[in-house]
Amino acid sequence: RGFHTVKGGAGFLAIDPLVNLCHAAEDVFDVLRNGNRKVDSPLMDVILQVVDIVNEMMDLVRSGEMPEAADEELISTLRKYTKPESEGETEESVAIATPVSVETENIKDPVEEDFKAMLAAAQADNVVGQPVAESGEITEDEFENLLDALHGKGGAPGSEEKEVKPPATESASGEISEDEFEALLDQMHGKGKFGKAVPDKPAEPEKELISKPEKPEEKITEVAQKVSKPAKKEKLATKKVGTPPPAETSIRVDTQRLDDIMNMVGELVLVRNRLERLKAQIDNENVSEAIANLDVVTADLQFAVMKTRMQPIKKVFGRFPRVIRDMARAMKKEINLELVGEETDLDKNLVEALADPLVHLVRNSADHGIEMPDDREAAGKPRAGRVILTASQEGDHIELTIEDDGKGMDAEFLRSKVIEKGLMESEAAARLSDKECYNLIFMPGFSTKDVISDVSGRGVGMDVVKTRIAEMNGIVEVDSIEGKGSRIIIKVPLTLAIMPTLMVGMEGQFFAFPLASVVEILNLDLQKTNTVDGREVVLVRNQALPLIHLKRWLVKGFYQSDEPVQGHVVVVNIGNQHVGFVVDQLVGQEEVVIKPLGAKLEGVKGLAGATITGDGKIALILDIPGLMKSYAA
Repeated sequence: RGFHTVKGGAGFLAIDPLVNLCHAAEDVFDVLRNGNRKVDSPLMDVILQVVDIVNEMMDLVRSGEMPEAADEELISTLRKYTKPESEGETEESVAIATPVSVETENIKDPVEEDFKAMLAAAQADNVVGQPVAESGEITEDEFENLLDALHGKGGAPGSEEKEVKPPATESASGEISEDEFEALLDQMHGKGKFGKAVPDKPAEPEKELISKPEKPEEKITEVAQKVSKPAKKEKLATKKVGTPPPAETSIRVDTQRLDDIMNMVGELVLVRNRLERLKAQIDNENVSEAIANLDVVTADLQFAVMKTRMQPIKKVFGRFPRVIRDMARAMKKEINLELVGEETDLDKNLVEALADPLVHLVRNSADHGIEMPDDREAAGKPRAGRVILTASQEGDHIELTIEDDGKGMDAEFLRSKVIEKGLMESEAAARLSDKECYNLIFMPGFSTKDVISDVSGRGVGMDVVKTRIAEMNGIVEVDSIEGKGSRIIIKVPLTLAIMPTLMVGMEGQFFAFPLASVVEILNLDLQKTNTVDGREVVLVRNQALPLIHLKRWLVKGFYQSDEPVQGHVVVVNIGNQHVGFVVDQLVGQEEVVIKPLGAKLEGVKGLAGATITGDGKIALILDIPGLMKSYAA
């Protein structure tokens, strides 16, 4: 259907190269639909090549250029596949003829002529005035008979005479489906066989160019007799003939308008937060009730606007079958891809931002995870590996999982690699847990491949993935079982516009931690700390928790002697690692609207943006991964 639609539009614009290619591909699908050929890998390679070329041609058309004709060898290959399987493998492929324009200035429309003849004969026999069926409705069979009277069973004038097979399934309601309607259009106007060449001999007279209908009066009388018979009750159409079509219920809206509405809702959220603060100072039941109602309406409005920006993540998932197929054929592997939760909705901006990271993770699973078929068979596994891509909504977050049943990760091998590449000291690597070793794949410059290929080996892909996910206020977790497979979990918020945060105070200034990253809040004795690998840590439930003092990064001239003895520690999750941030004051949880930083502060490491608090003050939103890099430096 896609090729048919593109062919029709290209034919209207006289883009012959696109018409010819789409028409040849459409003929192949027609053979497949009729069951005369089965789909195999070589055929799919050709079809996918056609899809790529069609996309390239459409890009040229968008830029105002006329595309060149497709390779003649490709067209010939398509023509070969239009023959039944037994013939196609033995006979030589026939090249498509160059399309030649046909002079149609003085040719009358045969459809119009036939219709007038049928109408005149029907009126003469008083067919029009007779009841069509018990309910006054025309059934699908009767409609097809009328079309047969117009053109006969052979299709449109000028097309090849062949019987049009009825659709495989019939609509339960008796209504004509979209596929059947397109087939009827093909019968009336031809299948667009633009590739047929016009003979070189002089044009024949008009009466020979147009095939005359064979005794239309007799056919019309037969149809009239069939129409006058009562139709079967189960075939009656459910729609009345005179019922107008339903009004259009959807409109297209520029995404910029939705962004503007979302920004206004964000401002409303800030006003609501400020009223919540003022409510605590005003002891008035009516005011409290009004603010509570405003809170409910604001939340509903925020949710409704967010829903208008949502898109199903299948827009991203749709590209992965082709990615996996191409990689499997290039690496001589057998891989089956499973997609789960394609209808999960996500903010449009996040859908676009997740595309590249997900593509890299899927390619990584196919390249590093799935073994060669012989190796899998020797290990007692099926020859074909599995890559499962899952999307689901967990509260106000989206969880994406990329799972494979490959060889998994070897923690000891990862330790040796990180030491070999000089990215970590041997003593520090020896203290890493298995889960921390799995996270080494996100280190810049780290790769388990010794040979650089088109797919992997440069050590930059996974680092970029983690950075992109962090920019979306998301987290990445890795789990693996050697010999069984690996699982990578990505968690991102539903929207980037409004974010729940934990507000903290530092020297009279407010800062916001993304609440999605906060694990717990502790009150610790900061004198019981130790230094490991140059980093200050404290024992929490027999686990070493690295500490970061925000004052050392934020307050100029801050000395270690000024640090408090007892303090609040906000524990955040970064990948599979927990880090504690020492703060002076805990303010509370608050939904904020992210505002970009000004030109002078743009690019400052550790800051993701700014917002306005409930009491009208400005709070800086912390970028935790960037803050850790800046703190370590």
